[in-house]
Amino acid sequence: MIIVLALGDSLTAGYGLAPEHSFAFRLEQALGDEGNDVQVINGGVSGDTAHDGLLRLDGLLKHHPDLVIVEFGANDVYMGLPVDDVRSSLERIIDRCRETGAFVFLAGVASLQDPDEDYSMRFHKAFDELAKSKGISFLPDFLPGIPGNPELTLPDGIHPNESGVDRMVENILPGLRPLMAQISSQEIRKKN
Repeated sequence: MIIVLALGDSLTAGYGLAPEHSFAFRLEQALGDEGNDVQVINGGVSGDTAHDGLLRLDGLLKHHPDLVIVEFGANDVYMGLPVDDVRSSLERIIDRCRETGAFVFLAGVASLQDPDEDYSMRFHKAFDELAKSKGISFLPDFLPGIPGNPELTLPDGIHPNESGVDRMVENILPGLRPLMAQISSQEIRKKN
């Protein structure tokens, strides 16, 4: 069985939704429908920043994930946290996951913008640069076309509703498939 840890904030946790409509649950279903023997652990906590995720990480790594999806940035950008601090926390999360042998998939939140355009540009660029420097898979926008779309969000206009979560899953699957195949082939080699 492939263990996937979805580490993130309210977007991963499924804020305002029943557990079976959370990103982690729907992703597990979608990957299972594609023939994967997989368990997706919901490591999302509403309100978390990248630094909060780093503080929680070791407890979640006890599940021995094969793949960690790292999704932070929404709360960091809304709080206007220093870009270097956010990048440093993400880098430490990535390094710690890779030390355990897990693959890492980084998800950004490019559709969430700060009123300060320069800050937004530096913030989102940091995710891209970090993914390139670490040689990991990267999805620039975890929320494609979701914020501000009443058909895809809860009344707050930001958090995805059930349809929004389904769009998030569809959006991330193409990037996850090669990693799932790689992990599956490693599992087969271990058994032989």
